[in-house]
Amino acid sequence: MAEGALRGRPVTGPAPERLPRPPGRFRALRRDQRGTALVEFALVAFPLFLILFGIIDFGRALNYYNDMTQLAGQGARYAAVNQEPCKTGQVGCTPGNATASFQQDLAKWNDSPELKNKVMVCIKNNPSTTTVGSPVTVKVSYTFHFLSLVSGIPITLTSTQTERSETSTASYVQGGQGC
Repeated sequence: MAEGALRGRPVTGPAPERLPRPPGRFRALRRDQRGTALVEFALVAFPLFLILFGIIDFGRALNYYNDMTQLAGQGARYAAVNQEPCKTGQVGCTPGNATASFQQDLAKWNDSPELKNKVMVCIKNNPSTTTVGSPVTVKVSYTFHFLSLVSGIPITLTSTQTERSETSTASYVQGGQGC
């Protein structure tokens, strides 16, 4: 009504209908909701995938650590009873191979393909002074590299097992990689 009075029309009549204004391009785009899901997904995708691949990589590291723990335990047991780690028919092992050491045979004897020939095995005792009941320690270590997003942060996984020697003579050699 006030609008009509300002234009010189009588105020007593009904208000004229307002005609809709044609929307501008910017106003139409601002009210349009198409594509918002794509933008929201783009904002959430990077942290989501970072967490997802971090969980997968942590699972890999935990599996390798479990394999190394088993390897250290088996190696310490073999060293304690003075037996060669490779038995006939064991995959990846060469029983009776004069060039392969106890440590090399033990390193090949694991489940994870990535650990084969990359794991370091160390025996900490002196076979020449070994007596029944003396400790035999086997240390297994591996440098684990995360996926490419955080590949600059390698960690060293280490497992150690100590057993009492059950023989007085040992055919293995002290030392090895990673001692």
